[in-house]
Amino acid sequence: MSHRTEAAAAPSIRERELVAATAVGDPDACRELVDLFLPAIGAMTRRFLRAGGVSRQELLQEGVAGLLHAARRYDPGRGTPFWGYAVHWVRKAMQDVAAELTMPVVLSDRAVRGLAAVRAAHDDHVRTHRVEPTATQLAGATGFSRTQVELLSEAARAPHSLQAPAGPGTTVGEHVRDHGAELAFDRVLDAIELREVRELTALLGDRERTVLHAHFGLGTPPRTLEQIGEALGVTAERARQIESGALGKLRASLVTPPSRAGTPLPAARSGAPGGRRCRASRTPSAGAIRPSGG
Repeated sequence: MSHRTEAAAAPSIRERELVAATAVGDPDACRELVDLFLPAIGAMTRRFLRAGGVSRQELLQEGVAGLLHAARRYDPGRGTPFWGYAVHWVRKAMQDVAAELTMPVVLSDRAVRGLAAVRAAHDDHVRTHRVEPTATQLAGATGFSRTQVELLSEAARAPHSLQAPAGPGTTVGEHVRDHGAELAFDRVLDAIELREVRELTALLGDRERTVLHAHFGLGTPPRTLEQIGEALGVTAERARQIESGALGKLRASLVTPPSRAGTPLPAARSGAPGGRRCRASRTPSAGAIRPSGG
């Protein structure tokens, strides 16, 4: 049975109750709903694990976030089984994090599907002919033009890590000059007042706002990324990625400010669905902005 466990194979009254309770933020219902569909989410990670560059834990975390996002949007009156609706959001969340962590640029959904087709054609050709295919051969196998194949292949090239060894006891990052070495958030504060920072962070997604408020001490004692990750149910590295995306939106907003209150900030990248926690974020009152170690 594809992507479903026997317990979740057919919609039940209990399943509908869990979805409804999750939609209003019941933490116990959240946990039970996740436990019910976790095997199905785990089965969906396999296709992304084959490409490498992303761990099963990261895929599961984003898949669960997609499931909870789907629960908040689900309309049982349409007659669609919950999993039939949620599978789209689970797959999209995994696809987004896989693209973010394995590619130097974030691709659209259509480009990701195209890249998957190119990779499948590449693997088939290698298995059949025992040699690497040319761009022309991949174009013929996929129906894309040679130019499209080359562009997709270039976008998928793995970036070089700054943590890669560059000699005895050194890394690549130690030999690269960073002109923006000062804290990103301090650069934001040099351009706008604290009140404007709070107004801007109010326009971020729930998880982004929560991470920034917690890490930089906006109305609450500063916390490390590891502590923030534990509170959100993700790794410290994932919390850092969320923070980086949020800071990118803040920097972009200084160049192109929102036209009116309530207008979303410019996106730093195409991310997974926002607002993934069951409990609402705490709104801080005021506080000094000082990042903790993390």
